[in-house]
Amino acid sequence: MRSSLAFLLAGCLVAMQAAARPVAGAPLLDARYTVQTMGVDLGRAALRVDPTGDSLTTQLTFETDALLGFVDASTTKMASEAVSSRSTTSPRRFDGTYRKEDRVREVGMGYGANGAIDSFKLVKRGEVRVSAVPSGLPPGTVDPLAAFLRARTWLDQAPEGAELALSVFDGRNRYEATLRYLGLVQLTDDTGSAPAHRVAVRYRLVQSLNEDTGALAPEHGARRRDLELAVSADGRYLPLRLEGSLEGLPISATLAADCAGPSGCP
Repeated sequence: MRSSLAFLLAGCLVAMQAAARPVAGAPLLDARYTVQTMGVDLGRAALRVDPTGDSLTTQLTFETDALLGFVDASTTKMASEAVSSRSTTSPRRFDGTYRKEDRVREVGMGYGANGAIDSFKLVKRGEVRVSAVPSGLPPGTVDPLAAFLRARTWLDQAPEGAELALSVFDGRNRYEATLRYLGLVQLTDDTGSAPAHRVAVRYRLVQSLNEDTGALAPEHGARRRDLELAVSADGRYLPLRLEGSLEGLPISATLAADCAGPSGCP
């Protein structure tokens, strides 16, 4: 459930880094999100993207609260470095920390010149459990934050009906995902009405890492998840709303604050 929630947030934030032009000394993106189910706060997220020389550094923090046995309290932190332009994305490094009350997992991934994952380490409770790239990892697989950048390039140029397939590995689980651009819609909320792009996100857990063997094992019978995302049509592709369900619970993620402006956030 926690992994699915983290992937839901990735789906929510996947288009954030699109056409905005960086201002010297300012982050390209700095945003806060709330996640709810049935009107109850379930978690919160913070995402920051900074241009540094020829690359982008990205940081994502996602926290969940315990909820009636359905969700455990947890903290997920991800950080990456990648070279990105309007036409290409070349990931360099990814680090993830997944923390629950009884354990902490730390993941590190590096990429070679061909864009493939060529180094990997998984540490659990301070002990190195896996120190090689997992066998069974398909070519073209990327970490969640590198997937953000690939989606950025796609969404900036996608015609209505276009699809993007992604293989995403977070260091513990691999997902197969498809994004489909559904076109423009007029989005209305408490603050008014504005045009927005609609994106459908479908994903499924397909493999899990066996920490004893260092190989990826297939996940049989995992359900496909369907989410719908609305992003701003102002050239920034800022996600405004995401809706779907997980394990029978209705889930929504909503932009709480856009902190990249001159006033920032506390």
